[in-house]
Amino acid sequence: MKTKSNIVSLGYTKDTALWIKIELNNKSSKTIHKILEYDNPEVEELFFYDGNDTTTAGLLYLSKNRESVNPTIRLSLKAYERKTYYIKSHSKIKPTKAKLILWNEIDFIKEELNRQMYRFVFFGIMLTLFIYNFMLFLFTKDKAYFYYVCYLASIIFFNAFYSGMFSLYFPFQELSNYLLKANVSFGVVIVLFSLLFTQEFLETKKFKRLNRIFNIILLLLPLFMILSYDNWIINSKSLNILILFGLFIIYVGFYSLFKGIKEARFYVLGWTIIFIVLALVGLQAMFHYDLRTYHLTYIPEIAFIVEALLFSIALAHRINLSNEKLIVFKNEEKDRLEGLVSQKTKALKISLEEKEVLYKELNHRIKNNLMMILSLIKLQIRRTKNSETKASLTVTKNRIESISNLYELLLLNNECINIDTHPYLQGICNNISVNFPQRVNINYNIQYNLKIDNLIYIGLIVNELITNSFKYAFDNDKGEISIIIEKKEETVFVSITDNGKGFKEKRKNSLGLTIVEILVEGQLQGELKTDATKGTKVFIRWNDEDL
Repeated sequence: MKTKSNIVSLGYTKDTALWIKIELNNKSSKTIHKILEYDNPEVEELFFYDGNDTTTAGLLYLSKNRESVNPTIRLSLKAYERKTYYIKSHSKIKPTKAKLILWNEIDFIKEELNRQMYRFVFFGIMLTLFIYNFMLFLFTKDKAYFYYVCYLASIIFFNAFYSGMFSLYFPFQELSNYLLKANVSFGVVIVLFSLLFTQEFLETKKFKRLNRIFNIILLLLPLFMILSYDNWIINSKSLNILILFGLFIIYVGFYSLFKGIKEARFYVLGWTIIFIVLALVGLQAMFHYDLRTYHLTYIPEIAFIVEALLFSIALAHRINLSNEKLIVFKNEEKDRLEGLVSQKTKALKISLEEKEVLYKELNHRIKNNLMMILSLIKLQIRRTKNSETKASLTVTKNRIESISNLYELLLLNNECINIDTHPYLQGICNNISVNFPQRVNINYNIQYNLKIDNLIYIGLIVNELITNSFKYAFDNDKGEISIIIEKKEETVFVSITDNGKGFKEKRKNSLGLTIVEILVEGQLQGELKTDATKGTKVFIRWNDEDL
C-alpha cells in the first residue's frame, strides 16, 4: 500500500513482515551521501536491499560497528542518479512498526547526541534513586525498600535494552536473543516486584481478603512468565492481562487510602501516571499510531522518573511516620514503665514499713524475754546466800543487761547501722558499778560510733574487762578506768585501761579473759594485746572497711 506518512505500523503480527519500497532521486550534479535511519530500536529483524547487497540489522543481528541506538544505512547517490531500495521489517515479539528518516551526516550526529543525552539523563536519575533507596534499605532493613530497589533495577534494565542503549554499548547477541524471547516474562518480573512492593509498602496483610488476592496473583505470576516465554501467549493478550494487573494495583492504592494509610496518596498518584502512559503505549501498538507524532517521544521515561520520585518521597515519608510511631511507642512505654516503677515502689515501701514493724516487734520481744531472764536471775541473786554463787550470777546478769541495753537502743533508733556508742557503754559500766562498793571514776573518749554488728561484741568485752577491774584491780576504795575508741583510716582501735595493781599470770586463764579473746579474735577478726605490769591495759584493733 502507498502512504504519505513517514510512520507505518502493523502492531503485533507474528507471521507478517512489513515491506517498504523507497525511491531516491539525486537531482544535483554532485554525488550525495545520506544516512537512512530506521527509527525503531525494538525491531528484531531488518533487511535492506539495494539491488546488489543485502544489509541486516535489528536486535537479532547486532553489529559491533553499530553507531546509533536505531539501525542506520549509509547511502550514496551519484549525480542525477535514481535508485530504488527495499526494506523488510519483522518483529515476532514486539509490534512491527517503521519510521524512516533521511539525514545529512552532521544533522544525524547532532540528533543522535541529543537522543543519547536524554537517555543518559533518564538513567542517571533512575540510578541515583536506585542507589539512594538501596542505601536506605541497608540502614533500615525494610523489605519495602528491597522490593522497590528490585523494581527500579528491572525498569532501568528493561528500558536500557528496548531503547537501544544496551545493544549499542554491549552488543551481546546471545543475551539479546534471550531477552527478546523473555520480553513478556521480563515485564512480568516488573509486575511481580511491583506487587511485592505494594504488599509490603501499603501493609496489605492487614486486609485479609485483599491480601488473599495478592497471594493468588503472586502464585500465578511465575506460571504466567513461563507461558509467555518466546511468545507462547500472544503479546496483545499478555498486554491486556498486564493492564488488569495495573488496574488492580491502582485499586489497592485507593483502597489503602480509603482505609487511612497516608503513604497511599503518593502511591496512587505515581501508579495512575504510569498506568495512563502504559495504556497509551498499548493503544499505540493496537491502533497503529506513534507517540512521537504528538511530540511525546520521552513521555514513558518522564512518567517513570515522576513515579520513582513520588515513591521515594513516599518511602521517606514512611520513615518519618515510623519515627513518629517509635516516639509515640517510646512515650507510651516510658509512661508504662513509670507507672510500673511507681507501683513497685509503693509495694516496696509498704513491704519496708511492714518489715520495720516486724523488726521493732522482734526487738521488743527479745528485750522482753531478756528482761524476764534478768528478773529471774535477780530473784535468784536475792535468795542466794553463797557469796561466790551470788557473784557469778551478778556477772551473768551484767552480761545479759549489756545485750538488753543494745536492743533498747535499737527500739529507739531506726538507723541501725551506727548507734551512739558512748551512752551504750556508759550504761553497761553503770550497771556494773552499782554492784561494787569502790568509787571508781570512768573516763570515756569515744571518737567513733561502732556498727551494730561490732557494738554487741565490744559491749560484752567492756562488760568482762570492767567487771574484772572492779573485782581485782583496786585494793582501796578509789580507782580510775579509761575507755578510748577511735578509727584511723580503715582500722578501729579500742583501749580499756585502769590504774589498778594489774594481775598475775594465773589470772590470764580466767573465764572473763578467755571470753574477751574469743570475741576479739573469733568475731571481730582482730588483734588483742594485754599489759598488766602497771595497771591493766587491754588494746584491741580490727579492720573495719566502710562498704
